[in-house]
Amino acid sequence: MRWLKTGLGRLLLCCASAPLPSIASAATEAPTVQALLAEQDAALVNGLARWHENAYAVPDDIALDSSLRDAAAQLARDHVARLKTLIPAWITEERAAANNPNLRGADLHQALYLRSLNEIAIASVESAGPALDEAWLKAALAPKACSTLPAAYFGRRIAMIQAAPADARPALLAAEKELLSRVGTTRQGLAARPAAAELMAADHAVTRLREGLPVAAAPMTPFLAAQVFARDRKPAKPDRWEQCARSQWWLQSQLADVKTDRTRALTVYRYSTMLDVNDFVPAGYKPKAASASRADGKPAYPAVASFFHVQGESTLQVNVDDQGKAFKTEVVAREMRVPGVRGNRPLAFEALLDDAALDYARQRSYPTGKAGKAEFVMEWNLDKGSDEAK
Repeated sequence: MRWLKTGLGRLLLCCASAPLPSIASAATEAPTVQALLAEQDAALVNGLARWHENAYAVPDDIALDSSLRDAAAQLARDHVARLKTLIPAWITEERAAANNPNLRGADLHQALYLRSLNEIAIASVESAGPALDEAWLKAALAPKACSTLPAAYFGRRIAMIQAAPADARPALLAAEKELLSRVGTTRQGLAARPAAAELMAADHAVTRLREGLPVAAAPMTPFLAAQVFARDRKPAKPDRWEQCARSQWWLQSQLADVKTDRTRALTVYRYSTMLDVNDFVPAGYKPKAASASRADGKPAYPAVASFFHVQGESTLQVNVDDQGKAFKTEVVAREMRVPGVRGNRPLAFEALLDDAALDYARQRSYPTGKAGKAEFVMEWNLDKGSDEAK
């Protein structure tokens, strides 16, 4: 098991490796094996609950109104208390799926943790309803929405509520309560992941601005403009402050057009700012370039996807010219499997294989003289250590 750096490994390592208490040490009556195993399960539940307490803690150094801090703390307490009733059911599900009523150790711990990460990702893109979405638009567009962004997901949400207009806060807190109440349930109405072109539109606009080309967009904040036009800046993935500012800027730009579908614009914003599971990978597991290939020409399994044990199928659509060269590639469907994620899309992990799949689609050979669209499926299987394109 590759222990994750977020603290769950440290919290639960004791439970995975600690031997059962010696029966000989009992003062009077020796405990039954069932009782000892139940103690291990209780320790596992408590360890995961403590991880959630940290994930949903609101840092003391965030400047919050006292009433908002109290409300956030109560939401977190209620959520963790509910999780303590959910986690035993998750354990039962994992044992049933493995057809092993005694399943314990690293595989079980990993499954519970990945399910927890996925639940947080779902909550970061899920709608609590049209009326509450309007409140979140106010929060996302607030001038100070990107000023304070704690590392933890829940702390960021609360910081954004602080930045939002005061009259929107009751609806925003109601939205958080509703979303937390759905954790552990099957969500049928999750918005589909926007197409790559939608998610990359802000980045393409930034590229045009850097090249001195015109862009129909809202004015940038001084912070974002400084990031975009820094002369000595090397290309790199934006940090969470820049990503927030960039997504906010693009949301403002889209909503300036009265014909824009506000729900769609908010969905793109949410996906562009959702929890990034790359932040939960130890430095030693950071991926190589997506273009890294094996000797047989197939792409290497992306390290982050391997770390989270993501497997499944990527369906790609490729536009090919007469020379058999791909000039436009797109992932049009994904069917991914992740340990512990049951009943919902593995939303936090489902795009981890996209870059490698697209890179392979661009480099592979296609028949000449047959311009048009080609579609194929790539199967990603960690047991084989590679992908298979069919």
